[in-house]
Order: sequence, then C-alpha cells, then structure tokens
Amino acid sequence: MKQNPFKKIPTIPLPEELMDKALRRGEKVAEEMRKKELPWLLKARAVEEHKVRTVASVIADNLQKIIDKTPPVRKLPKFYQEMVEVLVGIDEFKKCMGALKWASELIRKLGNEYAKKIRRTKNPEEAAKIRKEFIGRAKSILKQIEPELGFLSVAREKLKELPTFKDTFTIVLAGYPNVGKSTLLKKLTGADVEINSYPFTTKGINVGHYGDIQIIDTPGLLDRPLYERNDIELQAILALNYLADLILFILDVSEFCGYTIEEQINLLNEIKNLFKIPIVVVLNKIDISDKEKLMDIKEKLKDFEIIEISADKEINLDELKKYLKEKLKKYSKNRSGI
Repeated sequence: MKQNPFKKIPTIPLPEELMDKALRRGEKVAEEMRKKELPWLLKARAVEEHKVRTVASVIADNLQKIIDKTPPVRKLPKFYQEMVEVLVGIDEFKKCMGALKWASELIRKLGNEYAKKIRRTKNPEEAAKIRKEFIGRAKSILKQIEPELGFLSVAREKLKELPTFKDTFTIVLAGYPNVGKSTLLKKLTGADVEINSYPFTTKGINVGHYGDIQIIDTPGLLDRPLYERNDIELQAILALNYLADLILFILDVSEFCGYTIEEQINLLNEIKNLFKIPIVVVLNKIDISDKEKLMDIKEKLKDFEIIEISADKEINLDELKKYLKEKLKKYSKNRSGI
C-alpha cells in the first residue's frame, strides 16, 4: 500500500492563532505559579519566567510538529516528488519548511535567553518588561513567516487530497477530456466521481478497485507538447509514467467529446511513444456511432488491441471485465515467477 505521505501533516495555523494559543497556555501556567507560596520577588520572577518559557515552547513545538509530520520531499517515491513539483513547487515547499525550522529554533533559543534575564531582575516591573519584550520579538518572528505559513496551508490542502495506492495490478485510464473515463471508472468500480459534460471535470486523480485490480482515472489530456500542458494534465502524465501496468486509452468514437478521431489518434500515438507500457484502446460510445465510421476507426487502429464498449449504456462491460481479469492473472504469474 502506497499511503499518501501528506495525510498526517497537521493543520497550519496563522501567526495570530499560534500566538493566542501560546499566550493562553502561558497564562494558565502563570496562574498555577501565583498559587504557590513564595517570596514576592521570587514569585514575580517565576510567573514571568514560566510565561516566557511556555510561550516559547508552545510556538516552537507547534512549528516543529509541522516539520516532523511533513515528509522530506527527497525521500518520497518519485511519483509523489513529481506531484509536489506540479501542485505546489518543490523549491518553494522546501524554502517554507526551512523558514519554519528557523523560526522554531530561534523562538526556543530566545525563550531560554529571556527566561535567564528574568531571573536576574530586581523587581516585578523589570521582569514584566522583559517578558513583554520577548512576546514582541516572538510576534515579529511569526509575522516574518506568515507568507510561508499561508503557502504551506494551501499546499497541505492540495497534497493531502492525493490518493492512496495499492501495490497491485494498476490500470490507468487515459484520453481526451470528456471521452468517458470517469463514467467507465464508476461503472467498473463504483467509485464516486464527478461526471459532467465539460472538459477537465476530473481535476485530479481518482482511484477505484475492481477486485484486485486498481483503476486510476486521470484528468483529460490534450494533443500538445509536454511543456504546454497545464497542472491538471501533468497529473495524468505522472500517473501514466509511475503507476500504470496497463493503459486503457479511451477513444470517443462519436466525437461528442468535441475532439475529432484524428486528434484522439494523434494523442494515442504520442502516449504510445512517450510511455513503454502496454496500451489497449477502448472504443467508447459505440451506441451513438454508425457502423461504417466504426469500421474505419478500427482500420486506423489495426496495430492496437481494441475493445468496443458503451460505458454509459453498459454495452460489452462484462467482456471488458473478463479481459481485465485475464490481464490480472498474467500480471500475478509474472510477479510470482511462474
């Protein structure tokens, strides 16, 4: 099982939220100190010192928790590394994590320094003044990393939505937008996916399972150079490159998707040349295509293995399921060395 490594990243707080949390905890600790029977100056120092140490500890610990729960990008499987680059940018992500580490270490260090200063004070007013100075510096440091906290909050929301993958026979659905990939995924696996009649309904990667077969629905691709592809398309490219054992290329024979047969075949050939992975062409929407046109398409695709279906009307889906089970058997035998 390839768990999404970003699932455990904690909620990223705003600077004000983190400071308020730290101050509340500091006041609670101070309240306990006030109840102790100590000489008045010693008690005043102890109250202020514990406030400072608690505020520093809460802030530093919360920032460190984010760091500890966020997986180092360089240690991630290649697929997830590439997804970080596509969705948020690796360099910016690393820079922001570095800023949190800097802030955590600095605030913890300052907490110790200011606590020691408070111990040497000669009256409660001086102790309170040093505590206020520390709080001001801590607020200033958090303000400096506010952009980084904001970036990481957005990054977390994007990355935690990446699916978890099983280490099993994986089929990736590919093709132009609106050719029926999501419909086919839903019919085969029962996966809850959004299906609409406009391009790029699928904004990310959806995963479903048909028995021991993992089926991945990818965002639609357009027939254009890799450097021109948008972030949605690049997610499909990464799934094809790193996850697929078999590609089912979905071709809309009706052309109701808005793309011609020629455009779809051009994309098919590009995928064939780009990835050294077995491809099966699924001719979809055969219920709304005339026979003569269908024969012409099959002639153009004579070098490919072809399956004819209508995902929406569930025509030939049983045959497709049997075919996929046979592929699973061959995959399992190859893995076991039989």
